[in-house]
Amino acid sequence: MKFMILTALMMTSITFAHAQESYTLIKEGNSYICKGSQPCKYDEKATFGSAALWAIEKSSNIIENTLKCDAKKLSLSVGCSIEESENSDKAYTFQLNIGVNKGKIEFLIKDVKCIPKGVMAVFKTVSLDKLNLEKKPQNKEYVDKFSVLCNQFMQQTMKEILGENIDLSHWEAIINGQVVKGMNPNEVILAKGKPLTVTENSQRTMWSYESGSIVMIENGIVSGVIN
Repeated sequence: MKFMILTALMMTSITFAHAQESYTLIKEGNSYICKGSQPCKYDEKATFGSAALWAIEKSSNIIENTLKCDAKKLSLSVGCSIEESENSDKAYTFQLNIGVNKGKIEFLIKDVKCIPKGVMAVFKTVSLDKLNLEKKPQNKEYVDKFSVLCNQFMQQTMKEILGENIDLSHWEAIINGQVVKGMNPNEVILAKGKPLTVTENSQRTMWSYESGSIVMIENGIVSGVIN
């Protein structure tokens, strides 16, 4: 009985440790980076689709017009911004690269900067890669604060991405940027991006794009496309 209890406690400890996996900010050469990986819970395309949708729709942390996505290579890069709180006078920006390869989702954070927030901010943008901590050891505060925020951000990000099983049955159309009948809304967003406007009536929902294209959706499925 004691052995069974001990085994159960050890398994619980291992599971908890995995769930609380931390992502450490390190200095590699002259650059501060954070990188890590997790096994895909679903297939690689579904995992990448989830990552791409996260980057498209996570407006609170994504810097506008910075997303670069290569569905063929299952890779993307996007500019992100995080802060300690809404009342903070500073925020941290960085480039986040995500790729899916050999059954794993991998990420790399680089080009970290601390930027002023609001018109009353009294300091200039600070690049972590250009800090000289020997001359100004007090600047380690920037590194320490971002290290904590980065770990929290990536834990939550990986949880959100890996927690979604995206149904992708029109992959070739997606990588070619085409919307076709039978697609679900997630596939439309991956192929063409978020719509400019959305209108609904009793029969269907219509997504309109800046290009003039209209996507008609009925019962959660694309029923027609006007280009």
